[in-house]
Amino acid sequence: MNAPRARLFLWLGVTTAVCLVTWLAADSLLPFAIGALISYALAPVVDAVIRFIPIRNPDYATWRRGIAVFVVYLVFFGGIVLAGFVLIPVAAEQIAHFIDSTPSIMASIRDQSLGVIAEYQRRTPPEIQERVARIAEQGASTVATLVGQTIQGALQTVTATIGFVFGFAVLPFWMFYVMRDRRSVTGNIVQAAPIEVREDVRLMLTLLDRMLGRYLRAQLFLGLVIGVAVGVSMALFGVDLSLGLGVWAGVTELIPIIGPWLGAIPGLIIVAATNPSLLPWVALTYFMIQQLENNLLVPRIQGEAVDIHPAMVILVLVAGGAVWGFIGLVIAVPAAAMLRELFWYLDRRLRGRTPGEAFGESRLADQPVTSRLLVEESPAPDPVEVAR
Repeated sequence: MNAPRARLFLWLGVTTAVCLVTWLAADSLLPFAIGALISYALAPVVDAVIRFIPIRNPDYATWRRGIAVFVVYLVFFGGIVLAGFVLIPVAAEQIAHFIDSTPSIMASIRDQSLGVIAEYQRRTPPEIQERVARIAEQGASTVATLVGQTIQGALQTVTATIGFVFGFAVLPFWMFYVMRDRRSVTGNIVQAAPIEVREDVRLMLTLLDRMLGRYLRAQLFLGLVIGVAVGVSMALFGVDLSLGLGVWAGVTELIPIIGPWLGAIPGLIIVAATNPSLLPWVALTYFMIQQLENNLLVPRIQGEAVDIHPAMVILVLVAGGAVWGFIGLVIAVPAAAMLRELFWYLDRRLRGRTPGEAFGESRLADQPVTSRLLVEESPAPDPVEVAR
């Protein structure tokens, strides 16, 4: 076996081993996945701050970038602390009011439930009631068992995993080094690849960077818009925990297709328990926000970001949720979009295209790099130059 081919097999073997270890340690690596997304979002801000640091000596480039990261850290975490000082009193007041209202809420739920049960018993034949009672008892037992198993598994995975806790403890330091040294990340990965596929690796990293950047930007914008819309709407209706409902709606927006439905459930439950007369109006508000999202925001923002058919999105979500649970629901769509871009690139290469030609035929080739954690911003390569 000649040396280039041996090095290629060695590189593929190491890549496979890294992927296998990542798969096996997925639970412990969750904090770093979250940190990578935050770093990915903050990297362009770091690049902008660097321009205002008056250090031009290349020998101090690492120090210059470290200072920029430190400044961004101060602003980012300072903003979180400031938001906490502003929002925590509001949230505490809403929670206290909700707790004070709990007895009346429970009494209202009890009265409504008794009324529904009485009407059900009056209109339903006894034999059907007995059958429904048996089915409900079996279903309640099954649900209780599933909930218990889910909670137990979640606690074992999250709280009992030393790697998970340690990961969150060292996350700020890890993020600092990732953002400070991001210029060398791509170079090291590309240089580690065999020279025969080095250009392919560089261009595939560029495709992954652009796709992930577009998707992340789209989802964060959608989450912000929907969260603010829901929070303001619930506050105008005087719904308890309106701030929390807005945050919940914004977070669940990260889950495509089913996220808006999950975001509406707590609000509808709270309104039904506290002020049933508002339930139709609150439900209509959630419906209007969802229609605005589906017909105006998603087609223009998310659709342009990933360009995946809704039917395929549903299948991808089911598969991702079955394999990785909640995290799978969040990462399934961007992962599928990135795999699709890699497949199309490799398919063009196998048809005899040069790296530059295969990259140039991608719909991402003429788009600017939106984030710079992994790949330096650079124009799309000239196919002729790459072929040479």
